Amino acid sequence: MNKKIYSLIALGALLLVAACSDNASPVSGSTSIPNMGNNLNVPQSPVLCSVMGVTDSLEALEKGCIWSPEMWGPTTGYRVRTGYDNGTNTSGIWTVSTYPENAYVDMIWPGNATTEYDSMALADVIDKCGGSLCGKVVYELNGNKPDSAAENEFDRRASVEFYFAGKDSLGNIKEIDARAMHGICVEYAGDISVELIPSDSIASLNEISTFGFSLPYSWKPNDLQSKIKKVCNIWGGFGFYASDDQDAAKIGLVPMEDVLAHLKGLRFKFHYNEENTEFNITSIDWYNLTNVPMTDSHPYEEKCEPLYVDLGYCDCEFTTEDLAVASALISSVSHFAQKKIEVESDSIPLSNLSKECLKSTLDSLSFLQRIKQTAPGSAPCDNPRPLSFACADGTSSVSTEFYEKYMEYENKIQKPLEEKMIAAVDSLFTHCMSFNE
Repeated sequence: MNKKIYSLIALGALLLVAACSDNASPVSGSTSIPNMGNNLNVPQSPVLCSVMGVTDSLEALEKGCIWSPEMWGPTTGYRVRTGYDNGTNTSGIWTVSTYPENAYVDMIWPGNATTEYDSMALADVIDKCGGSLCGKVVYELNGNKPDSAAENEFDRRASVEFYFAGKDSLGNIKEIDARAMHGICVEYAGDISVELIPSDSIASLNEISTFGFSLPYSWKPNDLQSKIKKVCNIWGGFGFYASDDQDAAKIGLVPMEDVLAHLKGLRFKFHYNEENTEFNITSIDWYNLTNVPMTDSHPYEEKCEPLYVDLGYCDCEFTTEDLAVASALISSVSHFAQKKIEVESDSIPLSNLSKECLKSTLDSLSFLQRIKQTAPGSAPCDNPRPLSFACADGTSSVSTEFYEKYMEYENKIQKPLEEKMIAAVDSLFTHCMSFNE
């Protein structure tokens, strides 16, 4: 039974990276989700000093608590207060970039801005924005043609980013272990996506792909009060995706836990949008898991004394076939691959036509599966429910409510769809084997 429970948690990760919106698209996050093993092998979530009754700075260092989960806001000054500075006082400095170098993209600021790596580079801008980081992205004409290609965010982009630890004395960007943060909350306006900036070694393994998620577009014409929106997302809710014009076969699959253990910073990428390209980043907080409500949810494991929710899900995900399709694809590809291995190891030799058919069919099925795994990360839902809990004894337990809901979904939707897909790949297998007669 325990094996079934923990496999449920892993499958539940598919739920985290699909948005509960009218335009939701199926996405897949990392296949290795932090805190999802039997033992919680990552740093514990930081506790606020006020919760521990700590009022002295020295005692705070001793207890390991933090004063505030807020990293960026109207009162934090001109840099992001990450709490991870490497000792050079260079952490959390905002930097601006456009891609490619001659991208015909301009950043319009309400105040003076420089490109130097210095906390004062955007000080005037931040002052003019009332303590937030605001501006506008302008996509210029490319030659004599309106830049229709600007709609492709991978062709041209503008972004701002910061580094958690900053730079060392040699100017190298240092990395941190960000697993204890569990995620982030962003208060913003505009059409923005958030990306993780991993270490160079991790980036080279992931090649052309990254972890990120899109913030819901927040601008609403003629309603100034509704512009600012706050969204929270745990690390497990970041989708793994790549550009549409890249070869999916070259995409690396470095586990999310490894990316987080070697993280340099966060990037806020501004999407091309015909309606409005203004943006405002008002606040950035650590994701405080202790504040996620556990009301009306219970751990499946009787011995689990829940400390906090370490993974959530959205009720709306059980109203579509997205999760079932992703899971069924994994099963059907594995099923076909196993049959291919068995027949190739048989004493009866295969014809060249059968071999080529089996190989091309498996390649096509695998490519379809990768397409499902590389869709852009989506925004989290507004009211996630507990999928699993961190227990006092260091283990993790799925919630009873998720277990029951998922079992119903699996029996009524996922299994029938999986049986149909496996029957389809069996038919393809039979077709390939017919060339051997």
